[in-house]
Amino acid sequence: MHAMLARGLSSCYEALLSGALLAALVAPCQVTAEEGGSGHYLPGTLSSRINQIPPSKSLNVYMDLSGFDGSTQSELSVPLAGLAVNDLSITTQTYSMNLVWNPGIRLKGGWQYAMAIALPYSSVEVSASQEHNVQGHRLRDRDSGLGDIMIAPLMLAYSLSEYWLTELHFNLYAPTGNFEPGKLANVGKNYWSVSPVAWLQYIEPVTGQEFTVSGGIDWNTKNEDTDYQTGTQMHVDSTLIQYIPLLWGFTGIGLSGYWYQQLSSDSGSGAVSGDFKAKAVGLGPVISYRATWSGRPVRAELKWTNELEVRNRAEGDRLSFKLSAQF
Repeated sequence: MHAMLARGLSSCYEALLSGALLAALVAPCQVTAEEGGSGHYLPGTLSSRINQIPPSKSLNVYMDLSGFDGSTQSELSVPLAGLAVNDLSITTQTYSMNLVWNPGIRLKGGWQYAMAIALPYSSVEVSASQEHNVQGHRLRDRDSGLGDIMIAPLMLAYSLSEYWLTELHFNLYAPTGNFEPGKLANVGKNYWSVSPVAWLQYIEPVTGQEFTVSGGIDWNTKNEDTDYQTGTQMHVDSTLIQYIPLLWGFTGIGLSGYWYQQLSSDSGSGAVSGDFKAKAVGLGPVISYRATWSGRPVRAELKWTNELEVRNRAEGDRLSFKLSAQF
C-alpha cells in the first residue's frame, strides 16, 4: 500500500512538473492577446478544491478576493476598448461572492448534479501611452462596479475511485459589467464567453496529499462596440498540496501553476494588431486550510502566482484569498 501511495504521489509531482516544463518549452515559440490583454479567465484560479461541487445536498458559499498588478512591454501595442495603446500598466482588485448548490440530484451512472453563480465586484486602474498623443503625457483611467457575472447551469461530479474524483463544469460569462468604447478602464468585457472545464482530483485523507488539475477552453463572442473578436483560448491549472494537523484542523502548503495559450487569432476591424495571440505561464506557492467549525466544513486558501513567461498580455503577480463554508 505504501508503495502504491508513493507511486501515486510521484505521479502527481511528475504531472505538475511536466506541465510546467511543457509550458516553458512551448513559450519561446513565435506567436503573434485578447482584446485589452486579458479575458474572462483569471490565470491560476481554477485549481482549488474550494471550487469543487459539495459532496452531498448542500450549498457551498465562498468569497474570492484577488488582486493583480502588471504591465506590458513598452513596445507592445495593445488593442484596448477601440484604442491602440502601449506601455500599459494595470492594477485590478476583484471581490467575488460565489454560490455552488448541490440539490441532491444523482443522475444515471452515479453522476452528481450542481449549479453555481459568481457575482464579482471589480476595481480597475489603468495607465498607458499612445503613439499619436499630441499632449505627450500618459493616459490614466479607473473604473469600479459589478463585473461580468459567471453562471454555471450544469456541473457534474463523479467518483472514479476512493481517492480520485472528476468533475465537468460548463461556465458562461455574461457581459454585465460596465464597458465604454474609448475608455481605458472598464470592469466589463462587453462579450459573452462559454467555458467548459474538466477537473481531475486526487485526495488521500490519511497521509494528507491533495492534487488537482483542470483544463478548459474559452469561446468568445464579438465585442460589437469595437468590432473585435477575441480568439479561442485554452488553459490548464494545477495544484499540489501536503496537509498536516495544525490550528484545530489541517493546514497545507504546496505549489500551484498554470499554462495559458490562445489557440485562434483575433479578428474584426478592431483587431488592428493582427493575430495578437496571447500566452502565459505562472507558478507560485499556495497555503490551504480545512477544518470543521460548528459542524460545518470550512476552507481557506492563500495563493500567490508569479508569471514566468508572458506574450501579448499584461505580465505581473496575482494574489488571491478564498474562504468557504458549507451549509
